[in-house]
Amino acid sequence: MNDTIDPIPPENIFRVDASRRELIPFWDIPVSAGFTSPAENHIRERLNLQDLCVLHPDCTHFVKATGESMIGDYIYPGSILVVDSTIPVETGKVIVAYVNDGWCVKRFVSKAPMVMLESSNSQYAPIYLHPDRDRFDVLGVVTFIISKPPRYVRPC
Repeated sequence: MNDTIDPIPPENIFRVDASRRELIPFWDIPVSAGFTSPAENHIRERLNLQDLCVLHPDCTHFVKATGESMIGDYIYPGSILVVDSTIPVETGKVIVAYVNDGWCVKRFVSKAPMVMLESSNSQYAPIYLHPDRDRFDVLGVVTFIISKPPRYVRPC
């Protein structure tokens, strides 16, 4: 069994810089795995990823994930998490939190009066937190995950 936390170093947590918004071409067409029509190759508009992913710029952070405890939720080492501090924390939400002595990303489950932080990788045990004994501070709820596609491993 692996360690349960997969710590996120503090230097991997960034505030959103709303002044640095770049528009990226947005292709408003279905993407097919087969043959496409050349007539569909047009740009509808330019899209800003912050406009798409950040609803509350003053209360949003970008967090670079580490470890493999959340790969079942498509969070891989190096994934950038968009974390919104204004969204209420509820059972089932993926959150970034400070637990006892480090930052981590886990799925929140209320087990009143305790809290369970669950990994989405079966190799990692859940973390049970007691309000009187454990430090637990939530940075926010993960609203988007920005990742490279997972690496392909050819079956033997």
